[in-house]
Amino acid sequence: MVKAYVLIKTQCGLVDEVLKEILEMTIVEEAHKVFGAFDIVAEVRARDMEAIVDVIIGKMRKIEGMVDTQSLLVVDAELDLISTTMAN
Repeated sequence: MVKAYVLIKTQCGLVDEVLKEILEMTIVEEAHKVFGAFDIVAEVRARDMEAIVDVIIGKMRKIEGMVDTQSLLVVDAELDLISTTMAN
């Protein structure tokens, strides 16, 4: 499994609508409105990086009211997998 955090900027006044659509996606574990440079942070999890990219580019970025995204890939999950594999 691969996990990432997606930081999302929305058009003014559309945060709730964008958040609702994001939360309906099966790949999204959690999503919250936040203060700061971004309006929403979403935790996504999928079987591989390709699946995460497909959802972010193919679905998330097409949501009306979404302005920008920044994706942060979680690396400690991959390191745990590698160290477990090497120990066997």
